[in-house]
Amino acid sequence: MTESDLFSTHGWTSQQVRILGFRLGMTWPEVQEQARSRRLSVLVAPDPDGMTPTPCAGQGSCKVCEGPYRCGGLDLDFGANHEVVEMSVTKVPDFAAKEVQRDALQRRFKGATRDFFEKYSKDLRLELLGPESSQESNSNGDLVYNYTYKYPELGMVIWNSPCPSALAESPCSLLELRFIAPGASR
Repeated sequence: MTESDLFSTHGWTSQQVRILGFRLGMTWPEVQEQARSRRLSVLVAPDPDGMTPTPCAGQGSCKVCEGPYRCGGLDLDFGANHEVVEMSVTKVPDFAAKEVQRDALQRRFKGATRDFFEKYSKDLRLELLGPESSQESNSNGDLVYNYTYKYPELGMVIWNSPCPSALAESPCSLLELRFIAPGASR
């Protein structure tokens, strides 16, 4: 996604997604080699004590970082055999510190994929991806905390948390894309 415009590629699925060279199905040794070759760190997410970065061991959820506390929004989730079973890209919000915004992974995406993060809206989502297979929401009465849109044929789940006093799907929304094996449910 940092080297080509995923959302402008016809017929893509999560199996073709590469983010900083990481992909679904990579083994822990392959992840370590990719991180080394790009001078990246793979750390436990979240840090157990919130202070000291802890190296990932190829299990659970880990974040990819370019330096101490410079994690631009990519998480890798590992399965029972220490293989990548989910990759998540989280939009760094506009209200984040300038240094964090500068390192945001979404700023390196190309074309329509970058637009998806920078100009997110329901209309743009539907234009680029079509209608979701299913939708869920987490709410308390009239207040909706987040929406989940599932695209199992692509192997993608979109998580969206609306910003106060804006449309449910707008550029200020908190946004996360989760890539999983096509047809899988998570």
